[in-house]
Amino acid sequence: MTRPRLPRALLTVALPALAAVAVLALTGALDLLHAALLVVVAATAVVLWRRLDDGDEVPWPDPPVDRREGARNDVSELGWATFTRSGAVGDRVLRRVRGLAAARLAADGVDLATPSGRDAAERLLGADVVAGLTARRQVARVEVHRWLDAIEALDAPASGPAAPRPATTPAPSVSPAGRPRP
Repeated sequence: MTRPRLPRALLTVALPALAAVAVLALTGALDLLHAALLVVVAATAVVLWRRLDDGDEVPWPDPPVDRREGARNDVSELGWATFTRSGAVGDRVLRRVRGLAAARLAADGVDLATPSGRDAAERLLGADVVAGLTARRQVARVEVHRWLDAIEALDAPASGPAAPRPATTPAPSVSPAGRPRP
């Protein structure tokens, strides 16, 4: 925005100021000296107001949007999206589990999109788990638990492919002296 030049501002302020002096002095509201001083002060205030720069208003910065996997928002959203109204596992959770399975199989060099990769995945996870992972249907909680157990078993050192982890309680911790630790 460009500011008006000083002579134009003086004209737009000085002419009404002179008219105000004349009205105040002729009506007897103020004597000539005080009327002139009042108008000069008012005109000075108006000119200064027009001349002062408001400056650029700096807007508040946008809050940072830091979306990290596993962040608090993801946990909350997954909690709400876990089950549908019918009690089946929600689509968002299924996508995450399928993505987890694909990433874990890819780490072993297996791609479910290829026929040979599907065969290798069936050897690693089991045919029922691979069929469930690749099917597009509603899934119960128990089936998703079975999938996650099979995916987790891929990380366990096993004697053969897809050997399930034993479901035993951990052995009690023993001190070097042979006594059980609390």
